[in-house]
Amino acid sequence: MEDILYDCHVAEAMASLEYGEEADYNSRLYRLGVLKKHKVTEAEYDSAMVYYTRHADRLHAIYENLVKRLGDEALALGADANDINSFTVEAGDTANIWTAGNDLVLTTTPPYNYAGMYVEADSSYHRGDRFIFSCDAQFLYQDGLRDALAHIAVRYANDSIATRMMRMSSNTRFNLEVPNTDSLGIKSVRAFVLLMKDRRSSETTVKLLSLKNIRLIRFHPQKKEEKKDNQNGTPTPSPASPAPAAAATSDTVGKPRP
Repeated sequence: MEDILYDCHVAEAMASLEYGEEADYNSRLYRLGVLKKHKVTEAEYDSAMVYYTRHADRLHAIYENLVKRLGDEALALGADANDINSFTVEAGDTANIWTAGNDLVLTTTPPYNYAGMYVEADSSYHRGDRFIFSCDAQFLYQDGLRDALAHIAVRYANDSIATRMMRMSSNTRFNLEVPNTDSLGIKSVRAFVLLMKDRRSSETTVKLLSLKNIRLIRFHPQKKEEKKDNQNGTPTPSPASPAPAAAATSDTVGKPRP
């Protein structure tokens, strides 16, 4: 089943390069080609999906493997590994504090429809820290409404809360940034992605959200240091501006002062 779904999603990605009715036509055509390759009928495929949808833990395990396979294939075909790991720890100033897994798959069945984390600040969090929550999101849907929510909330030392939120309905890379312009201390940070359920669509078709390269980056503020004098360490003054000329009196208008 994993091999069939792998080929189905590769085929779906190929079909998505087109637009409109042609994309829908190619999507079905390519999927039929995959089923023929694996000598499986549509009825058998649909029956298998009914089973796995009712056993969400098994379907979730299959898609965890698929996410890794698709990611490895992308790198093998020339994807930039630096993009995948664009944020790293640098001299303690920047850190990825996301601990819930870099690559995840969500289904519309709880509790597998949620991925998130909550962290209370410790001594490694500084006044003025800002945060960016980012991820590559790809919907793997056969039908139904695509709807997911990405959210980040930061609680500051004065108990005020700053939040950023994004609704997603198509394949995208999202970046949610929470600045800290008031240089407040940090109490806690929460971030999550939630896949919504469309109650009007079929319960027996594939509805998954692949999340790759999940990052929750903490940035320490950069301190602006004054230029110091080489001899005594005091701030170097700015060059003096020339003194303005004295104002002309009524009897010297148009005549320069000596």
